[in-house]
Order: sequence, then structure tokens, then C-alpha cells
Amino acid sequence: MKDLIQTQKCSIIYGEFKGKENQELFRCPRELDSIDLKNYINRERCMLGFELESDTSDLKASNNYLGYYRLYFSGRWYGRWFDHEDQIKKLDEIVCHGVDEIVDWLGERFPKGCNWEMEDYLNKFPNCGCEHRYLLKPLMSEHYKVMFDTTYGNGDYPVRIYVYE
Repeated sequence: MKDLIQTQKCSIIYGEFKGKENQELFRCPRELDSIDLKNYINRERCMLGFELESDTSDLKASNNYLGYYRLYFSGRWYGRWFDHEDQIKKLDEIVCHGVDEIVDWLGERFPKGCNWEMEDYLNKFPNCGCEHRYLLKPLMSEHYKVMFDTTYGNGDYPVRIYVYE
């Protein structure tokens, strides 16, 4: 798991490096967050938490849409790719790594799946058009949007990760 620490002077990302935990992976001055930090997050597909996704238009309509990864919970998070047949060559290692980062984050944060802890976390954000549905994205990400639908809890597919070039 990666952590973002922000002081008044700089932003620092810590994580695992060569098997050692809590290693400094990236550092930049705060005034370069919107450029350098964002570029690092998108290049490395870092998962540092979620923020609200403001673009709620058709998630599949974008020219750079590659497919989505639908998750369900049965003791742990499992998933399967959809809508990617035409884009199969573009689902490279880094794209899949980003999905894995999101799934790992969900597994650490919500080890029992879609339950009251997830609902409590998601209630910090406005819903996306209907109750129990939230559209978020990994912090500063340009490659992923995540739809949470907690209506049926673990009895359905509560998470979809939409992937873009």
C-alpha cells in the first residue's frame, strides 16, 4: 500500500521498494503537485485513495475507453474484464497494474467487501444520480473511474473499474 504525506513544503509518496516497506518513492514541492505529482501517479498507476469524479457522462462513450473490470466479493475481491475485446492489445501490464492497485486498496480498506464500512466511507461523497451509487476516481488519476453501487451489498457486483488510455 502506498501513502501520500503532504507537508507545507512537499508531497511525498511512501510504499514498498525492493521488499522494504515505508520507502520514499517520490517527492516534489507542493507547488508542483498538479504537474509532477499527477504525472507520477498516472505513470506509475499509484492508488492513494479516491476523489469525486465530476464527469458523469456515459462512461463507455469516450474514445480512449478500454473496458471495465467488474468486482464481486466472496471472502475477498474477485473480478472479470468486460468490453475489452477490441482493445485487448491495449490492456498492457501497466493498465492491469493500475487495476490491481485499486483492487488491493479495496481489499485492505474493505476486507469484508461491501458492508457498512464501505457505505460509511462512500457517504463522504455525493451520490451519482441515485441513492447508493457513487462515481469516484483514484486520486489525480486520468486512467480509471470507479463506480460503486452498494444497493445489494455483496449479493451483487458492487464495484466496476472503468479503464481509459
